[in-house]
Order: sequence, then C-alpha cells, then structure tokens
Amino acid sequence: MHPISALYENQGAKRRRPALFDGDLVITHSNLIERVERAARGVTPGARVGLCAGNSWRHVVAYLAILRAGGAWAPLNPRNGARLNDELRARAKLALTLCDEGSLDAVGGVAGVTSLESWLDEDGVGELPPLPSDPDAVFAIKFTGGSTGRPKGVVQTVRSAAAAMLSMQSFYQFGADDVNLAVAPLTHGSSHYVIPVLAAGGAHVLMAQPDRAAIIAELKRGVSVAFMPPTLIHLLMSDAAFSSADFPALRHLTYSAAPMAPTAIEKAISRFGPVISTVYGQTEAPMTITALDAASMRDPQLRASVGRAFARTPIGVMTTDGDVHERGEGEVVVGGDLADTSYLDDPDQTSASRHLGWLKTGDIGRIDDAGFLFLLGRSKEMIISGGYNIYPAEVERALTAHPAVREVCAFGVADEIWGERLEAAVVAEGADEALLRAFVRDALGPVRTPKRLYLLDALPRNPVGKIVRNDVRALCLREANAVEIEEERIR
Repeated sequence: MHPISALYENQGAKRRRPALFDGDLVITHSNLIERVERAARGVTPGARVGLCAGNSWRHVVAYLAILRAGGAWAPLNPRNGARLNDELRARAKLALTLCDEGSLDAVGGVAGVTSLESWLDEDGVGELPPLPSDPDAVFAIKFTGGSTGRPKGVVQTVRSAAAAMLSMQSFYQFGADDVNLAVAPLTHGSSHYVIPVLAAGGAHVLMAQPDRAAIIAELKRGVSVAFMPPTLIHLLMSDAAFSSADFPALRHLTYSAAPMAPTAIEKAISRFGPVISTVYGQTEAPMTITALDAASMRDPQLRASVGRAFARTPIGVMTTDGDVHERGEGEVVVGGDLADTSYLDDPDQTSASRHLGWLKTGDIGRIDDAGFLFLLGRSKEMIISGGYNIYPAEVERALTAHPAVREVCAFGVADEIWGERLEAAVVAEGADEALLRAFVRDALGPVRTPKRLYLLDALPRNPVGKIVRNDVRALCLREANAVEIEEERIR
C-alpha cells in the first residue's frame, strides 16, 4: 500500500476535524483532501518534484499532492546554500521545483523554480490519477546530511516508505485526539509524522521557526507528540520555567539525529515528565530502524541505547569476517522493507552498501542479550592510536556523563608517535580541561582519554543541524595554531 492511501482512511469520522493549524488558519481533514487533490492534478505521475519550503500548511499540501499524484518527492533543505541545492536539483533531474517565497535564496532565485504559493493558487489541469500502488515505484529522492563529505542521493521506494509508516503507527499508536507539533523541518525527520497522524484523524501544529516561547505555549495548549533535536530540548529547559504538570496531553517528546547526554535525559524527564523517547534511522533506512520508548527511557542503564528493532525491521551486527549475528558487537546491518533503498545513479555504491541482503549502516554498535542496540560510532571514524581502536562515540558518551557537559565531539589528529592522537571539543559550563580529562580517565582509562580538550561556546553544524566532525577538527587545530603563534611571539 502506498502511504498516501492512509490519508483517506476513516474519512467520514474525521472530515470535520482539524487537520492543520498554521497560525490562525485551521484546515479540516475534508478541506485538506480537497486542496491536495486539486494540487495533485498539476503533477505528472512518476515526475520528480523538488520541494524547498519552511514548515507551513502549503508545504504539507504540496508534499501530499506530490505523493497523491504518484510523483517522487525530493525535499530540499531551505538552510542549504543555493549552490548546494542547485547541485542537488541537477543530480535528481527534477521535472519541477516548488519553492516558497521565504526560501528563494536557498535555490538561487526564481530561475527554473515555481512559486509554491502561485502553484497552489492555480487549479490543477488534467484528471486526478488513481491512487498509486506500485511498491517498487520511487517514493522519494533524499540527500544525506553530508556531515563528512558530498551528500549522497538516496532513492526510497514506496515499499520502504510504507514500512516506515507502519512502524511509526505501531510505536506511537496515534489516535484522533493526537496533536503533533511540527517544529523540526518537514524536509527531514518531521515529514514521517505527517501521514500517520492524519490517518488517525489527528492534527499538526505547524511552526515555521523554533520559537521557544511559542513551543512551550503549544505544549501547554494540548500538543501530545513532538519531535525535536536534543539541542532544542536543552534550550527549552534552559529558557523557560515549567513542569510536567503544565503539559497534561504530552505523551511523546522524541529526540533523534544526535545522542542526548544521560544527565540531560534525566533533567528532561524531571521537567517534561516520563515522556522522553528516541528513534534511530538514517536516510538509507529512514527513521525507524529502532526506537526506545518512554518506559524504557526511565531505566538509567538504557539511556545510552537507541532501543529495540521494529517488528518488521530485522537488525544484526556484522563482524570483521563478514558473519552477521543477532547479538554482539560489529557494524549494524538492517533488513526488511525499510532498507529497500538505493543510491541515485550509483549501482556500484549501492552494491558496496549491501552484504548478503543486508544494508550496511556504517554504524558500529552492540546489541545486548535483551535486543537493545547501543551505538559505538561510525566505522569510518574509528581512531587507531598507539595500536588501540577508539570510537569517538564512546569517548563522547563518557564526557557527556559529566553534569557540566552539554555537547562533545571527539576526533583524531595525525601524530608522529601515536599514529593518531585523540582530541575532543567540549561545550561545558564551569568545568576546566584537567577536571574533564580526569573524569574520562576514571571512566575509560588512559588510552581513551583525549590528549587535549578544547572548550568551545558551540560546535559547528551543517544545515541539517548535525555536528560536522571535520569542521570541529579544523576549528580546534586553527585555535591550537593561533595559541602556539601567540606563545612564540611572547617568548
């Protein structure tokens, strides 16, 4: 089943219920379907359509219309530079690019771009095609975050998208009374909530910018589900005075895209209530590889985990000899329909990402006896220092266990003696380098203690919001070089 079919479920019961809240505008479920079907007449079935827009009702309608027509959705991040988005548009061979007025700078202006506002004001031409149903058809063309290099184009089939939707429905158990706060970009993880919530008769509150006061106000007003990066959750706790009693409807505050420090999780549970959950996925296996629910998150021993695999998505770990095991340590591999993806115009890279039918995630992890997955790092980011293998994630996890630490990024630097030496950048409040290094040494021993810590006010991020390890390394090395030059000048 194509995910768009779920939009039409239980139409009689939900037709008059709110579907979208965008400022003062309220769109009901029946009116939403009317707008989607009118817009869908302007999309050729099978066409690749780019969509670059902030969170709004227009974004949702266009997204659903592309899918309703059987088109392939290609999300373009408004936070990307125009040069990058133009490159992605060319690589995806888009037949149409829709862009809202606020995002025109992100696509280099109006040349070759259709105004989203004007497009939705027009009456679509042609007949409305039947609901798409081919599981092998292209659902989306997405580009990876590009945190370590050139973004890769990932082609997701309808089969993969349907698997993700079913897992979302299973995990959240959406109902007609659910209200989802769409504050994370709809061009990314937040899009996975659109159809499942609407299918259940629920509604979305659309927020163009992550205004913290507005977020708290919406949570108090009756939001039941919200998806945010850990940094935003931390900022909410730092800025506002509230307690869990202020959010009677909230049942899921889900973080993803980056780990969250155990101390921050503990604080979030105390402030928001026992509603914190997390999901793990990647562009090649979107959103729903594993999840840790709020009940499991209350166990301090599980907070470093990303949870258990979804019922329809088997996972394993591949050892260096190529064997795949249900338990143990190795590269995380994913099976099932969710992994029915490929790399855009790159069959060799697609083939290299597979092993005996499994998708290789590039993540190193450990699956314990109860089936909980703990991520240890990226296989390409492993540091070999003095003959020892060190994964940055294990060092970062040890540092974030200190209550003063907000964020960490560990990295390797070429060294004549060690081969590579371990260093790390830290965002912390009221802690010095010696104290933090001693803390890590007690937890992990001397081999996995960074030779140097850089105390920064913030860590560099890419337009998707991910910490860019190479940029962190470059920033720290520039800082170290500047200090050495100044010390030499004083001498």
